[in-house]
Amino acid sequence: MRVWQKFKYLYHQKKLDMATVTEALQLAIQHHRANRLDQAEQSYRQVLAEQPDQLEALHGLSTLAQQTGQSQYAEQLLKAALQVQPDSVKNWFALGNLHLSQGQFSKAVEAYRQTLALKPDLAPIYNNLGYALQQVGQWEEAIASYQKALQLQPNCVEADVNLGNALHAQGKLLPEKQAHYADLNHKLGVIREQAGDLKTAEAYYQQAVELVPNQGEYYFNLGKIYQQQKNFQQAIDVYRKGLKLLNPRYAEAVAAYKSVETVLVTPPIPQGEVTVGAYQFPAIPSVADPEKPRPFWTVIIPVYNRIDYLLECLASVLVQWPGKEEMEILVVDNASTVPLFELVNSIGGGIVRYYRNQKNLGLVGNHNVAIALSRGQWIHILHDDDCVLPGFYSCLQQSIKNSPDSVGVACTGFDYFNERGQAIQTGEVVSLYGEHRGIMHSWLSYIGVCGLVTVPAMVVRRTTYEQLGGFYPELPEIADWEIFKRFAAFCDWWYEPGILARFREHTQKMSFEIFRSGKMAGAIRRAIEVSETYLPLEHREEITAKARHQNFHYCLARTGIPLKAGNFTGALYALQETLKIDSSPQAVAKLFAWLTQDEVAPLREEIVSRLLSIPVNNVYNSIDIESKHL
Repeated sequence: MRVWQKFKYLYHQKKLDMATVTEALQLAIQHHRANRLDQAEQSYRQVLAEQPDQLEALHGLSTLAQQTGQSQYAEQLLKAALQVQPDSVKNWFALGNLHLSQGQFSKAVEAYRQTLALKPDLAPIYNNLGYALQQVGQWEEAIASYQKALQLQPNCVEADVNLGNALHAQGKLLPEKQAHYADLNHKLGVIREQAGDLKTAEAYYQQAVELVPNQGEYYFNLGKIYQQQKNFQQAIDVYRKGLKLLNPRYAEAVAAYKSVETVLVTPPIPQGEVTVGAYQFPAIPSVADPEKPRPFWTVIIPVYNRIDYLLECLASVLVQWPGKEEMEILVVDNASTVPLFELVNSIGGGIVRYYRNQKNLGLVGNHNVAIALSRGQWIHILHDDDCVLPGFYSCLQQSIKNSPDSVGVACTGFDYFNERGQAIQTGEVVSLYGEHRGIMHSWLSYIGVCGLVTVPAMVVRRTTYEQLGGFYPELPEIADWEIFKRFAAFCDWWYEPGILARFREHTQKMSFEIFRSGKMAGAIRRAIEVSETYLPLEHREEITAKARHQNFHYCLARTGIPLKAGNFTGALYALQETLKIDSSPQAVAKLFAWLTQDEVAPLREEIVSRLLSIPVNNVYNSIDIESKHL
């Protein structure tokens, strides 16, 4: 019997023996390290119910309480641990850190000094003591504490940075040292931001800006902190400062811009269709006034209501803006409840052209309208929650301007990142093409099976849209994968190596809601059926079979998403559509095996319940009808 199964059994017993308490503590620590906080708390409490003086459990539960914002309870637990073991360095240090995080600096000083009385040779304690002393205005003692930390551990970067900041605040830092300490502050800010400690990251970034106020990158990272804190006005201010420093063309355009209302109502777009395979797709009209000069790029940012990441998205493009002769930037507002013009104009005024639809056209409709409005030779669609990294446009332009006419699409490497800006996974296309630069050989055999690239990482020649049509409105849930396949079936793709774009994963993402509703499996099934009609005859059967096989497994693995959300109807629909994707004997066997899992028991019981509700005569009649067709 595994440890977890054994613990589940013993959990319901009135008394736990010593061995079981040890197992429960180990389990609590495992849950805690894996960030399963509810399970960790349950296990810690089980241990303390049997052994109230168990130090590891008291310390672990205190740490967990602090993580979940229960500072007062965390303090009670640490003090209880110190009553059991008054000479515990770990718990005195933890108490000092808790007071420091609460802004109770005098108490923090007291706890750190008690820690040092027990263990006088630990650099991190002297560093934290120095910071607490600095906050209560005891500068000389703080500087001495930082110096002691560095004496004990010369490579203690935090102590070094804090010493430099303290000397700067006292006017004692040499001017030639300012750039060094600004860079250290910035690096520590990045580390703390990635750890989710926004308050400390903000302080480090602000210190970097104070030390070296002409470094644009510092302002950018500070802007992302303010954005995460939803302090949009401060984010605007620092983004503008950073953009002016990093992009002289931006600075010139902003200086020349006279703030006037420039909201453009989206004009009527000619309607038409392009037939590809057995389906009709929205036609994209030729560019208006083709005799007039055209930029190389059109960057399209479709928006609707959401503003959480819009400033970062805009800034990532504006910092690379090469001037209006080379790039136009269009923000197309899909009739947001409150127009987003002021936010867009706050950093894009004089550069970005803002359109507002008179009514909501849906995501796909908004994409197609924006493409129709474009004048660029190449089009980049960048969703408001995604961003591009430095070099995206310059690297791609250098390669594709001399590429063969057969190249209709280009893409770069990309990564997935989360709400806090942390990279969490490298895009699949990178593992396929690595450092290769050029036409993507065998690309259709990959993209025809599953989506391996994301919209922010790809750019499309405008004539490709004109020839093959825009996004398919009948598949709003998965229109991107369908259009990738359509383009790959009729033109070459170019690959530009390097991670140059970022795709954000978060709970506000439309795809998250589609999975929770159970609709994604049906959309994938229909996308396979659509592309089957236009894939090249010599590859059609093989690609379609692989797509059905792989996406059956993909959808089955995600059927639990609507189930966990309590959407039984959506889960059942997803299961039905998954079976339509692949109903081979092997797939059915996989489905039955999947249904035996404990976590899908509610769905299994619902299926059985529905089967039992069908009258027996109806079952036999349906079997008889089926047998007549054999």
